[in-house]
Amino acid sequence: MGILNFLINRKKEISKMNHLETGEIDHNLYAIKAKNVNFYVVKNGDGYLAIDTGIDVKTIAKELAKLSIDPIHINTVLLTHTDLDHIGGLKLFKNATIYMAKEEERMINGETVRMLSILKNKLKHPYKTVEDGEELQLGHVKVKAILTPGHTMGSMSFIINDKYLFVGDTLSLKNGKVAMFNDLFNMDNDTQAQSIKKLADIAQEGDLQYLITAHYGISDNPKKAFDTPKI
Repeated sequence: MGILNFLINRKKEISKMNHLETGEIDHNLYAIKAKNVNFYVVKNGDGYLAIDTGIDVKTIAKELAKLSIDPIHINTVLLTHTDLDHIGGLKLFKNATIYMAKEEERMINGETVRMLSILKNKLKHPYKTVEDGEELQLGHVKVKAILTPGHTMGSMSFIINDKYLFVGDTLSLKNGKVAMFNDLFNMDNDTQAQSIKKLADIAQEGDLQYLITAHYGISDNPKKAFDTPKI
């Protein structure tokens, strides 16, 4: 597929997405709408932890201001992956420590091309890596990292405080049910399907309260959402 065809199809695929407006989802959990993507902010003591960052700095600052959140107080960022619409706001979070999957390094070190045989992901900020199953205590926030490749080869999901499952672009939600993410943007659909099955097992065994995506909103019934996923 050429770049022109990709751009035409990209617009079509984005039109299928369903983004949340900026606002509170649950106590101390907020959605931020940054153009065609959502990222999320969790209150963490005197500061905040963000899951991804959105893309447009001016839009991000404006949306955070609606919630009276100063970007300088975001002290941690968990990256689900390194596509531009998930890392573009990093320059705004100057005090944040950044975490991402060890496997995602291949997406930014030139080892793996993102798409069209020429497009590569880039990350110019210092970061720390985490492994599949690793647990972190970041201030008042407990984090469990779950490697869920397919969209990118180092895509990672995060469970926050045993309640919230953040999946980035690992899956979509359609009529309340889990389905594959848009094929146009995935690197490996078969691998993504296995990642969705992995998350389904976790959801069925645990007591998660919310399933939270970057482009398809949320579910407040993860067990039901993962029941017979469309993969």
